[in-house]
Amino acid sequence: MRVVALLLLSSVVASAQSIPGAVLAKREPHHHLAYEDSTLRVLRVRVPAHDTTLLHEHDPDYFWIALGPSTVINAKPGFPDASITSPDLSIHYTFGKFAHVARNPGTQPFDNITVELLERQTDVRNLCEPALADKPLDCRTPATQTKYFSGATEHPAVATAQMRVSLVTIASGNSLRPASPARGTWLIALDSADAGRGLVVDGGTKWVGGTFRALPGKEWVIENRGRSPIRVIAVVKP
Repeated sequence: MRVVALLLLSSVVASAQSIPGAVLAKREPHHHLAYEDSTLRVLRVRVPAHDTTLLHEHDPDYFWIALGPSTVINAKPGFPDASITSPDLSIHYTFGKFAHVARNPGTQPFDNITVELLERQTDVRNLCEPALADKPLDCRTPATQTKYFSGATEHPAVATAQMRVSLVTIASGNSLRPASPARGTWLIALDSADAGRGLVVDGGTKWVGGTFRALPGKEWVIENRGRSPIRVIAVVKP
């Protein structure tokens, strides 16, 4: 009976913490679930011109990367609307536990990749990208160098005590390898079709795009056999 009571109490607490009228982000029609495990959830987001999302809730912290330049209106209940203008491939970090509506006032679709971080994040800080608009940059590593990978150039974006996010560019003919296979790594294709045409995993298997996960302790290599550079988002456990 005590176990049942504790389960019921947990359910009540979870319901009380949810935001009335909001759907979970992964169930909002403009957010398309592309990948999920116990650490992160990848959503491909597309809001057509002059369209508006439903009120939706982000429980965990998340970051998102703009696919094309855009301006979006961020409408949180109880707060003034905020206009967010984003250059192509800019990376933004947002703390969770809130609901909002995203309105696209422009003539082009608002496209992004949203990555929800399902583990608690602490010590959030900018690296070479103003992911947190009100925080300074800590860009001590040149974009052409990296201690996490070899065979590619890296633009370190944002980090927490639990993970590090960067934009990695693999030149045509180059092979991306981890500096240390001990770290868990996720690579998220910005363009799944582009990645599927050009990237090969471990010497023979074509990467179909989406998200590639390398478990800690496993050696891996991703080769770009395409004719153009290919960029991916890298999420690495420190």
